[in-house]
Amino acid sequence: MNTVEIMNLWILVCSLIGSIYGFYQFFRPKKAVYLQLIASGVGCILFARLFQFIHLAAKGDLRDGFHVGMLGIIASFLFFLTANYGQMDGLVDDRTKAFRRIRIRSLFLPFLILLLYGWFFFTVKNTELRVVIGVVTCFIMLCTYYNYKHVIIYDVELGIVKPLRFYNNLVIAYAVLTMLEFIGLYADITPLYIVACAGIGIAALLLLPVLKGGVDKWTI
Repeated sequence: MNTVEIMNLWILVCSLIGSIYGFYQFFRPKKAVYLQLIASGVGCILFARLFQFIHLAAKGDLRDGFHVGMLGIIASFLFFLTANYGQMDGLVDDRTKAFRRIRIRSLFLPFLILLLYGWFFFTVKNTELRVVIGVVTCFIMLCTYYNYKHVIIYDVELGIVKPLRFYNNLVIAYAVLTMLEFIGLYADITPLYIVACAGIGIAALLLLPVLKGGVDKWTI
């Protein structure tokens, strides 16, 4: 197996273990939809890597343009976004002026993701890849806005933000590493690609146990 196959297999195994754990823990009666959405996000990482591995087996390369695995990557960020925006954000931000500074500061991570896409854009000359990764980047930026917001926002009386900061930081790490993986793969920077994929695998493995540890600290 080549490097790309090995790293995708690594992420596939890590996300499989994480998905089994998450579906066992969170898909039970009376479990919060918030938890199920995040577990589904890790499941999408699994399916993304499965499709990429199949694509590699069939064509031998991921650098030929769009492939179905990219939809799984988008879906993972959509699930994480839906959990934080749809289920959590209304509890921690009442949309008043008091949180305006937090909303502005939260733009830092999306801006960083945009800078990473700029690196990708000026390094990779394939127009189709520029467009496809640009679309993926938009979903990553939306997702990281709320994850970073829930890291820096001060806790509410219910005490639900602080216990989830480690989880939100892991999602941020997954997002940044995904961008670095794109750069490493499509710009042919092998050390960067290996480090990014190794980190993504660790994040996929830890996300749901860390989430459960945070949720177990809730006092509501």
